[in-house]
Amino acid sequence: MPDVRGVFADAARAREQDLVQRLATAVEVDRAFAEALDGACRKAVWGRRRLDAIEVEIGDVIARQGVLGLDTPAGARQFQAFLAAKARDIHRVVDEVSADSKSRTGMLQSLRYPMGDGAPLSPPIDTLGGERRWTDKDLYPHDPTAADVKQDSVGDCYLDATMGAIANANPQWIKDRIRFDDETGNFDVTLWDGRQWRRIDVTQADIDTDIKRNGASWLDNGRPDAALWPAVLESGYAKLKYPGKDLADALGNDVGIGQGGYAKDAMEALTGNRGTVINPEDVWFTNQHIDQAISGSLANHQPVTISTTPQGAPLTQSHVYVVEGISGTGSDAMVTLRNPWETNTGTPIDTPDALVTIRLGDLIGSGLPGPLGTHPVAGVNIGSLG
Repeated sequence: MPDVRGVFADAARAREQDLVQRLATAVEVDRAFAEALDGACRKAVWGRRRLDAIEVEIGDVIARQGVLGLDTPAGARQFQAFLAAKARDIHRVVDEVSADSKSRTGMLQSLRYPMGDGAPLSPPIDTLGGERRWTDKDLYPHDPTAADVKQDSVGDCYLDATMGAIANANPQWIKDRIRFDDETGNFDVTLWDGRQWRRIDVTQADIDTDIKRNGASWLDNGRPDAALWPAVLESGYAKLKYPGKDLADALGNDVGIGQGGYAKDAMEALTGNRGTVINPEDVWFTNQHIDQAISGSLANHQPVTISTTPQGAPLTQSHVYVVEGISGTGSDAMVTLRNPWETNTGTPIDTPDALVTIRLGDLIGSGLPGPLGTHPVAGVNIGSLG
């Protein structure tokens, strides 16, 4: 006669594990909901301030009509053109806030609490011994892209942006870094240690630690079907740079990879070389064509990142971005950048979009090195995947 008690115990454990999984996901849904509402409020405040500033500008011009010569027939036409321009500015602000609200509303409507009917979560959970088990099926829901990376609490933008740039340039390069051993349940991550390629074990516990630390994947943002590969690579990099430390410490912002670093170091670990680093502060007055270097590298499927200085403007200071595209030539070329935060809310540009497009000349800056010049970008890092 079969051991009925064992059958019921197994069923109870499975149900308990399912409930724990659902509760954990519900917490992340709450977190994503709060972040969306907070972002919407910040955007609304930004819109209100912009409208107030436009109102003040219009009031100032009206008060100074006589001084500005706007009380003449020719001046009246100038004043009319001014008001038309301000009306367009108002429409742009309203449209941007409205689009942000619509986008966040759609995201909020897509959130679902995984509770109630007892149906299994999606995607199906692979378990071993009653615990969540990550496999190669979780790595790539699609070919890797920079949009798979979501920097949260770990201050390693230099690594996250580099991972994203490589994923955009050659998704297979990311796939070649990671192998899964079904027998041990570990992921084998291959990284360059400065002398040779090293294979680093990333365990199931390591991945769970990275997610709990709000690492580089979307898995801690209410998206249980997000790509796993950013968490695996980030864990492998932390173990490479801080061998012997607990992963939670190696991911830390005080003693680990979150202290900050250089894109060229992350590029070396992932590709075996530091790539080419162009410092606009040194070359802005020379014949070196940064626009051609960027466009040629992207066309050749090479990863490109830019790092900002403590000046930062018009970008976030001391941060690293993925270069996604460039159009035009010279200083007027327009460069499209992806923030690894996957939003630019709260930055000098202050938009919820992950992508921003900025004039190259505004990034490069001008003037002599040091306080006599303006140099928002510290370096353009171009990797090689040859």
